[in-house]
Amino acid sequence: MTKAPTRGRPADPSKQQLQKDKLLDAAQTLLSIKPYRDVTIRDLAEHAELNSAMIRYYFENKEGLFLALLERMSQQHFVNMKQISAQQEPIKEFIHFILKMLTKNTGLARLIHDDFSKDNSELGNAFIEMFPKRMAKILPQLIKNNTKITDDKKAKYAAFSLVSMIIMPFVGRKVRERAWKISDEELSNPAWTEHIYSMFISGCS
Repeated sequence: MTKAPTRGRPADPSKQQLQKDKLLDAAQTLLSIKPYRDVTIRDLAEHAELNSAMIRYYFENKEGLFLALLERMSQQHFVNMKQISAQQEPIKEFIHFILKMLTKNTGLARLIHDDFSKDNSELGNAFIEMFPKRMAKILPQLIKNNTKITDDKKAKYAAFSLVSMIIMPFVGRKVRERAWKISDEELSNPAWTEHIYSMFISGCS
């Protein structure tokens, strides 16, 4: 039996944060089930077990909620990036981390494909600022520090190639599953991490 949605905004700031987190969690879950354009305010409110007015209060609208979700994911992602750079095999750890993130958040790849390709998408612009642009500053240096590549342009090209190798199987999920018979579970397997790592390192040498 579905619980009745909680009505009203609590006065306690900690309870307000709890409501915001519930809405963000709902957005992340629903994105793994259906395309962004099909997620409604009603879906979000029902999944979070909150009144739909809380979305307008905390985030203004659906797009504002998903922008906040991207920001939360970006903050978590780049905290982990700092830890990865200190590992014994940071490039392999990076590959493993991104694969794990995309496997857990399949909706993010769908969002990249469905909405971020549009030139005037606010979500797309925000994503580029929060993820690829920040990655473009960090990953080339990580590659220079852990491969034989010393040239800045070659490091940038190598970084872009590595990210493309990791992300494309998720963006082209239907083709991958129907034509190549490669499941999401296989992409989260250590063997896939080793495959991408060995291909990348071979190319760098």
